[in-house]
Amino acid sequence: MHRFILFLLVSGLAIACGGVESDKNDDSTSSDGDSDTDTDTDTDTDTDSDTDTDTDTDTDTDTDADTDTDTDTDTDTDTDTDSDTDTDTDTDTDTDSDTGGSSSAGCGSGSPLEGGLLTIDVDGKDRVYTVDVPAGYDTNQPYPLYFTWHWLGGSMNDVVNAGYYGLKAKSNGTAIFVSPDGLDGGAGGGVSGKGWWNTDGEDIRFLEEMLDQIFENLCIDTSRIFSTGFSFGGMMSNTVGCQKSDVFRAIAPMSGSMMGGCRTAGAVPVAYFGAHGDVDDFVSTQSGRDARDVFVERNHCTTQTTSAGSQYPDYCVEFEGCDEGYPVFWCEFSGGHGLWNGAADPLWNFFSSF
Repeated sequence: MHRFILFLLVSGLAIACGGVESDKNDDSTSSDGDSDTDTDTDTDTDTDSDTDTDTDTDTDTDTDADTDTDTDTDTDTDTDTDSDTDTDTDTDTDTDSDTGGSSSAGCGSGSPLEGGLLTIDVDGKDRVYTVDVPAGYDTNQPYPLYFTWHWLGGSMNDVVNAGYYGLKAKSNGTAIFVSPDGLDGGAGGGVSGKGWWNTDGEDIRFLEEMLDQIFENLCIDTSRIFSTGFSFGGMMSNTVGCQKSDVFRAIAPMSGSMMGGCRTAGAVPVAYFGAHGDVDDFVSTQSGRDARDVFVERNHCTTQTTSAGSQYPDYCVEFEGCDEGYPVFWCEFSGGHGLWNGAADPLWNFFSSF
């Protein structure tokens, strides 16, 4: 009889240990909600005038950057009475709610965002941005998400009117686009206007608030979040790649430098596609190369390059030896500081490869 009780206790402990799951994000950023309930009831009858009650409750909560919560409760009750009835009831409930993997919490929402102009409070300031949701939006289909940042002195409406750098037409209703609005500011040399000055990190906090609101209300594929922009928008994309590499899959700065700074602590590889005019004297070509080289090093590439391939202009190159899935492309075109002519095709080819 004692051996039988020992067998029951060991079996209960094994079940409790087996209910814990672990999950990982970077640089991802998946949302998957699972709920599994297993109930096993065994009734055995033997002759024993012994009463033994053993209750084991194990609750394990694990919360990480992906908001992954696992709760495992295991209760074992063994009762041996004079009526020679031994009842063993084992209930194991495992609930896994994960919002940082491949789909956001907004998937399946009965009242998703309809798109348009949105306002959100960040550090006591009203920040505005535009969300473009496809006309045939399916609340159960995770969509890739594109952030498109405007240039110095520009606005979110300029990017919207430019078709989100031409990407919306290429997407054919398969993606959600965001165009945020910057704040007025200035720097030395008389440079001033609306842009991404990121004073004390306020534009990164704006980005985080937008992500929270969008994830909560729209169905997003959180493994495919992208960023692009021209000039100051390119600088913001570089900053995003440095500081939010655990969230963004790929960035494509155009004619941008690393003005926003690069926090390297905890940084992970992020796929990179850069374009810059070869005689840019406003955001110097060299400053664009310097920003690119941050990601060449981050992605463990060599300094050797090869042709980027037929889907890109013939002056585009790809760095060799990069981490699998984290390429670095560079397109140095002939010209100064201006929007890259024909950018939509190579940008779309790059982003849609993920």
